[in-house]
Amino acid sequence: MIFVILILSAAATAFLFVLGQKNWLRRLSFVFAAIFLVSIVLIVANFNQHFGMEQENRTQTVNLVSSVDDQNVEALLYKPLGDGTEKTYLYATENMEKPKSAGSDHVKNHIDQHADQAQLTLTKTEWVYKNGFYRFLFGLSGNNHEFIKQENQFKLPPDWEVLSTE
Repeated sequence: MIFVILILSAAATAFLFVLGQKNWLRRLSFVFAAIFLVSIVLIVANFNQHFGMEQENRTQTVNLVSSVDDQNVEALLYKPLGDGTEKTYLYATENMEKPKSAGSDHVKNHIDQHADQAQLTLTKTEWVYKNGFYRFLFGLSGNNHEFIKQENQFKLPPDWEVLSTE
Protein backbone atom coordinates (compact mmCIF):
# COMPACT_ATOMS: atom_id res chain seq x y z
CA MET A 1 0.00 0.00 0.00
CA ILE A 2 2.89 2.36 0.68
CA PHE A 3 3.87 2.15 -3.00
CA VAL A 4 0.34 3.14 -4.03
CA ILE A 5 0.45 6.09 -1.61
CA LEU A 6 3.85 7.06 -3.02
CA ILE A 7 2.63 7.05 -6.63
CA LEU A 8 -0.65 8.82 -5.88
CA SER A 9 1.01 11.52 -3.79
CA ALA A 10 3.63 12.15 -6.50
CA ALA A 11 0.95 12.42 -9.17
CA ALA A 12 -1.22 14.69 -7.00
CA THR A 13 1.76 16.91 -6.16
CA ALA A 14 2.71 17.33 -9.81
CA PHE A 15 -0.87 17.83 -10.97
CA LEU A 16 -1.79 20.39 -8.30
CA PHE A 17 1.48 22.31 -8.46
CA VAL A 18 1.48 22.63 -12.25
CA LEU A 19 -2.22 23.08 -12.90
CA GLY A 20 -3.30 24.68 -9.66
CA GLN A 21 -4.05 28.34 -10.32
CA LYS A 22 -5.45 29.14 -6.92
CA ASN A 23 -3.31 29.60 -3.84
CA TRP A 24 -5.03 26.87 -1.80
CA LEU A 25 -4.36 24.32 -4.57
CA ARG A 26 -0.64 25.11 -4.42
CA ARG A 27 -0.71 24.70 -0.63
CA LEU A 28 -2.47 21.36 -1.05
CA SER A 29 0.31 20.30 -3.42
CA PHE A 30 2.81 20.87 -0.59
CA VAL A 31 0.74 18.55 1.65
CA PHE A 32 0.94 15.83 -1.02
CA ALA A 33 4.68 16.51 -1.41
CA ALA A 34 5.10 15.95 2.35
CA ILE A 35 3.14 12.69 2.09
CA PHE A 36 5.43 11.68 -0.79
CA LEU A 37 8.58 12.38 1.25
CA VAL A 38 7.25 10.58 4.33
CA SER A 39 6.42 7.56 2.13
CA ILE A 40 9.99 7.47 0.83
CA VAL A 41 11.39 7.68 4.36
CA LEU A 42 9.09 4.85 5.52
CA ILE A 43 10.07 2.61 2.58
CA VAL A 44 13.79 3.17 3.24
CA ALA A 45 13.30 2.57 6.98
CA ASN A 46 11.43 -0.67 6.26
CA PHE A 47 14.10 -2.01 3.91
CA ASN A 48 17.14 -0.91 5.96
CA GLN A 49 16.01 -0.94 9.60
CA HIS A 50 13.01 -3.32 9.32
CA PHE A 51 10.60 -0.58 10.45
CA GLY A 52 7.25 -2.11 11.43
CA MET A 53 8.79 -5.53 11.95
CA GLU A 54 9.97 -7.65 14.84
CA GLN A 55 12.07 -10.77 15.20
CA GLU A 56 10.16 -14.01 15.67
CA ASN A 57 11.70 -17.30 16.82
CA ARG A 58 10.13 -20.59 15.80
CA THR A 59 11.31 -23.78 17.47
CA GLN A 60 10.73 -27.31 16.24
CA THR A 61 11.99 -30.55 17.76
CA VAL A 62 12.26 -33.75 15.72
CA ASN A 63 13.47 -37.23 16.62
CA LEU A 64 16.56 -38.37 14.73
CA VAL A 65 17.43 -41.71 13.23
CA SER A 66 20.88 -42.74 12.07
CA SER A 67 22.15 -40.99 8.93
CA VAL A 68 23.97 -44.20 7.98
CA ASP A 69 22.21 -47.14 6.30
CA ASP A 70 24.13 -49.67 8.39
CA GLN A 71 21.80 -51.09 11.07
CA ASN A 72 24.68 -51.65 13.53
CA VAL A 73 25.83 -48.00 13.60
CA GLU A 74 23.96 -45.03 15.03
CA ALA A 75 25.62 -41.97 13.53
CA LEU A 76 25.22 -38.34 12.56
CA LEU A 77 27.14 -37.42 9.42
CA TYR A 78 28.87 -34.16 8.65
CA LYS A 79 30.64 -32.77 5.62
CA PRO A 80 33.58 -30.42 6.21
CA LEU A 81 33.43 -27.14 4.31
CA GLY A 82 36.32 -24.99 3.13
CA ASP A 83 39.34 -25.47 5.37
CA GLY A 84 37.43 -27.87 7.64
CA THR A 85 36.51 -25.45 10.41
CA GLU A 86 32.92 -25.24 9.18
CA LYS A 87 30.71 -28.31 8.93
CA THR A 88 27.32 -29.01 7.49
CA TYR A 89 25.51 -31.86 9.22
CA LEU A 90 23.40 -34.46 7.44
CA TYR A 91 20.51 -35.69 9.58
CA ALA A 92 17.62 -38.04 9.04
CA THR A 93 14.20 -38.51 10.61
CA GLU A 94 11.85 -41.50 10.37
CA ASN A 95 9.84 -39.98 7.51
CA MET A 96 12.82 -39.04 5.32
CA GLU A 97 14.09 -41.16 2.44
CA LYS A 98 17.61 -39.69 2.51
CA PRO A 99 19.50 -37.44 4.95
CA LYS A 100 18.91 -33.69 4.82
CA SER A 101 21.59 -31.01 5.17
CA ALA A 102 21.42 -28.77 8.24
CA GLY A 103 22.63 -25.83 6.15
CA SER A 104 25.66 -23.60 6.52
CA ASP A 105 24.70 -20.02 5.64
CA HIS A 106 23.71 -18.13 8.84
CA VAL A 107 23.29 -21.48 10.61
CA LYS A 108 24.96 -22.49 13.86
CA ASN A 109 25.14 -26.15 14.80
CA HIS A 110 25.68 -27.40 18.36
CA ILE A 111 26.15 -31.02 19.39
CA ASP A 112 25.38 -32.38 22.85
CA GLN A 113 26.30 -36.07 23.27
CA HIS A 114 24.84 -36.47 26.76
CA ALA A 115 21.17 -36.94 25.88
CA ASP A 116 18.89 -39.91 26.44
CA GLN A 117 17.33 -39.75 22.98
CA ALA A 118 18.56 -38.52 19.57
CA GLN A 119 16.76 -35.26 18.81
CA LEU A 120 17.24 -32.12 16.76
CA THR A 121 15.90 -28.79 17.99
CA LEU A 122 15.72 -26.23 15.19
CA THR A 123 15.35 -22.57 16.20
CA LYS A 124 14.69 -20.30 13.22
CA THR A 125 14.66 -16.50 13.56
CA GLU A 126 12.79 -14.36 10.99
CA TRP A 127 11.58 -10.80 10.52
CA VAL A 128 7.76 -10.60 10.63
CA TYR A 129 5.37 -7.65 10.63
CA LYS A 130 4.34 -6.40 14.07
CA ASN A 131 0.64 -6.27 13.20
CA GLY A 132 -1.88 -6.13 10.38
CA PHE A 133 -1.40 -2.40 9.79
CA TYR A 134 2.29 -2.80 8.89
CA ARG A 135 1.49 -5.93 6.85
CA PHE A 136 -1.08 -3.89 4.90
CA LEU A 137 1.29 -0.95 4.48
CA PHE A 138 4.44 -2.83 3.44
CA GLY A 139 3.00 -6.17 2.29
CA LEU A 140 3.88 -5.67 -1.37
CA SER A 141 7.60 -5.53 -0.56
CA GLY A 142 7.68 -9.28 0.10
CA ASN A 143 9.95 -9.13 3.16
CA ASN A 144 7.59 -10.82 5.63
CA HIS A 145 9.21 -13.95 7.14
CA GLU A 146 12.67 -12.79 6.01
CA PHE A 147 15.26 -15.29 7.27
CA ILE A 148 17.79 -13.98 9.84
CA LYS A 149 19.48 -17.03 11.34
CA GLN A 150 18.99 -20.61 12.45
CA GLU A 151 20.41 -22.64 15.31
CA ASN A 152 20.43 -26.43 15.31
CA GLN A 153 20.90 -28.25 18.61
CA PHE A 154 21.72 -31.92 18.01
CA LYS A 155 21.10 -33.92 21.20
CA LEU A 156 22.66 -37.36 20.84
CA PRO A 157 23.08 -40.32 23.19
CA PRO A 158 26.69 -41.18 24.13
CA ASP A 159 26.64 -44.31 21.92
CA TRP A 160 26.06 -42.26 18.75
CA GLU A 161 29.01 -41.44 16.50
CA VAL A 162 29.61 -38.17 14.64
CA LEU A 163 31.28 -39.19 11.39
CA SER A 164 32.68 -37.34 8.39
CA THR A 165 31.43 -38.17 4.91
CA GLU A 166 35.01 -38.08 3.61
